[in-house]
Amino acid sequence: MISDLIGVVLRKGGDTCTLNVHGIGFLVEVSRVTYDQLPGIGHEIHLYTHLVVREDNWRLVGFATTQERDTFLDLLTVGGLGIKGALSVLSVLGIDGLENAVFHNDWKRIKQAPGVGEKLAQRIQLELSGKWKNRPSTESIEQVADGLQGNDEVVGGLMALGYSREEAEQASRKVRPEGELASRIREALRALDRN
Repeated sequence: MISDLIGVVLRKGGDTCTLNVHGIGFLVEVSRVTYDQLPGIGHEIHLYTHLVVREDNWRLVGFATTQERDTFLDLLTVGGLGIKGALSVLSVLGIDGLENAVFHNDWKRIKQAPGVGEKLAQRIQLELSGKWKNRPSTESIEQVADGLQGNDEVVGGLMALGYSREEAEQASRKVRPEGELASRIREALRALDRN
């Protein structure tokens, strides 16, 4: 399994980029979210990847963050949604937009993604709402953490999910203090799961 690629951007265009990793060119499919974060040609980037193996085709999909990759993998578990559809949903909604659509039962927003019809959008909303029932939403975390700074936001978000202050503070020390709050909360939850 190829889980990470660190290489120099050789080409990029549409929904793909080619990375030179020690002389080997890897063609990587990406969402619009990741594509917009790619550096210019000749610059190095670290992509988190997932290799999809089919009988007649191997496809390497890359993401700027582990959170986007995890969300993509969750999307692939939805019946009838393939690689192209999952990338389309991420490209149009991003992680936060998809989370909000799922938590607010807003399947019509998911239907905005090209290639996703009404029934498939409803299935995505339904299946992910069950899978993500314990996943903190960006909106709920931001309400709890309003007015807090740095990793105090993470502590507040974890306490809102039922963790003790001691557990929350311990996990928050393993999280970088910058970046999207929901991403940092998920990182802290993974740290708690490992303990």
